[in-house]
Amino acid sequence: MRFENRRWVIITLASYTDEQLENLCANAIQSGVSTLRKTTDGTKAILKWDGDTPSVFDGMTTYNHSQILAILNDVDGDWYSEVNN
Repeated sequence: MRFENRRWVIITLASYTDEQLENLCANAIQSGVSTLRKTTDGTKAILKWDGDTPSVFDGMTTYNHSQILAILNDVDGDWYSEVNN
């Protein structure tokens, strides 16, 4: 499997301060808040990492590759965009 060690979380952006969001990004692959993949309405974002789960993500629902793809490709979901597919 191509991304067998990668995990994802979905966060609600309004639940975090700018400082908290930067801390989450610092523990993920993304370089900052501006590079996060967001829902079509901009209220949620995805963060990803490889390997062990960083402690900042403890208690959050994590997704594997096939699970996150199913969420992103759901045509009735918040992530789907004709432009991206």
